[in-house]
Amino acid sequence: MPEGAAMRERSLRRSIGSVIGRLAESERDPRCAGDGAPVVLLPGFCAPTRSLVALERRIERTLERPAVRFPLASGALLPIVDVRRSAAQAESLLEELARDRSFAYVDVVGHSLGGLVAAYWLKRIDRGRRIRRVVTLGTPHAGTPIARPGALLLGLFSRALWQMIPGSSLLRELEREPTPIGSELIAIASRDDAVVPADCARAPSAPRQRSLELARVGHCDLLWSRTAFGLVATALAAPLPDPVC
Repeated sequence: MPEGAAMRERSLRRSIGSVIGRLAESERDPRCAGDGAPVVLLPGFCAPTRSLVALERRIERTLERPAVRFPLASGALLPIVDVRRSAAQAESLLEELARDRSFAYVDVVGHSLGGLVAAYWLKRIDRGRRIRRVVTLGTPHAGTPIARPGALLLGLFSRALWQMIPGSSLLRELEREPTPIGSELIAIASRDDAVVPADCARAPSAPRQRSLELARVGHCDLLWSRTAFGLVATALAAPLPDPVC
């Protein structure tokens, strides 16, 4: 195995161990007395998993469900290199959790680029087998204008920047692919998001996909805002549009 691949494999093994440990801790927390189904959290572009701590704590305290932070795939110079590879890594982490813990389903909440990873994971890999619902926060479902200059500067190191350009092949693929029956995709967009404008953060109009909007909340503040969390909590608690068969 090449040295770079070996390093990535060791990093993934460490991530899996850390994820299992965090989920075990959350299950022992008396606040997590709900249905026991984990909520998986995915960070945004170049963001560490610790950016999700406030959201994690609110989910455990308010919804009484264990929450766990998954890292995105790492490259040599940037923390995120490709949406598809990050989705495959998330699936590997979930498989490890499924072997170590018993749960009927998971919900996934992704911030910014993490929401694209979650959507790809649901539509192209999981296909509704374990993922019940994906909730995205400020995710560029239609791309974002700032991705193009970002790709010109750093695109050599991060394919994800090209994937966030409006009209990219990945975004077209996700728009064509339906959300599986028995699952749902909910996009939360802010009219005051300067990084991913609301028009870009809405989910494409399709069965089992819908969008919610709020105002006076910036891109990063979506992870901290009580209003945004209220929408997340409502989305996670709502009945599914189709019965799970």
